[in-house]
Amino acid sequence: MLMVIGCLGFCVGSFIHVAYCRFSPSQTPLQYLFAITIKRSACPQCQTKLTAWQLIPVISWLILKRRCYVCQQQIASRYIVLELLMGLLFMLIVMTKGINNHSLILMTLASYFVLLALIDFNYYLLPDFLTQPLMWLGLICAYFELSDITIKSALTSILFSYLLLKIPATVFYFITQKHGLGQGDVKLFAAIGAWLPYEWLPFVLVLASSIGIFYYLCLKYALKQKWLTVIPFGPCLLISGFLIDYLV
Repeated sequence: MLMVIGCLGFCVGSFIHVAYCRFSPSQTPLQYLFAITIKRSACPQCQTKLTAWQLIPVISWLILKRRCYVCQQQIASRYIVLELLMGLLFMLIVMTKGINNHSLILMTLASYFVLLALIDFNYYLLPDFLTQPLMWLGLICAYFELSDITIKSALTSILFSYLLLKIPATVFYFITQKHGLGQGDVKLFAAIGAWLPYEWLPFVLVLASSIGIFYYLCLKYALKQKWLTVIPFGPCLLISGFLIDYLV
C-alpha cells in the first residue's frame, strides 16, 4: 500500500511541476485550465512532443539518463526532486495518520500548497482563481463533515484569518503609504482558515512570520544578497498552515 501511495505521490509531483511551468500571470482561468489539461508535454529545448514512456514519473528521468531522447539536452533535476518529494510526503502522511479522510485532505492540501508556493516564489503572485477554490473546498468539506471542523467553525476561521492580516496591513499602509503585505497573502490566509479552527490561526501566523524572518536573514546575510528588500510571504503561510494542520 505504501508503494502505491508513493507512486501516486510521484504522479502528483509530476503534474504539479507541469501546472507550475505552464502558469503565466497573464492567463485567464480557462486558459490555464486548458494549458494544464489539454496541451501535450514537450521537451523545453527542442519542443518535441513526449510519448507515454517518456512521461513516467521518476522512471523516465532515470531511463533517459537526464537527457532528452531527441536533442540530448539535459533535463533539469527539479523534475525528479519534486516527484520524489511528493512521493515521500504522501508515504509519510499515510504512515503517521493511516488511511482516512484526514490523510486524504493532507495529501490534497500538500499538493495544492506546493503549487501555490512555487508560483508565489517565482512571480510574487497568488492568483484569486487558485486561492478561492481552496477556500470553497474547505467550506464544502466542513459542510459535509469530511474535515475536522464544522461549517460554523470554518466560516468563523475565514473571517478571523482575513481580519488578522487585513487590519495590520491596512494600518501599515495608512502610516507608511506603502504595501507591506500583498492582498494575495490576505486572501490565502483566509482560505487556509477554512481548514483550521480559529484558535490555531495565531499560531499559524507566528510560525509563518518566524519562517519568513529566518528566510530573509539567510538570504540577506548568509548568502550576501544585500539588494533583497521583499520576500514572498505566501510560501511561509502555506508551510505553517500545513504543519499546524498535520500536527493537530
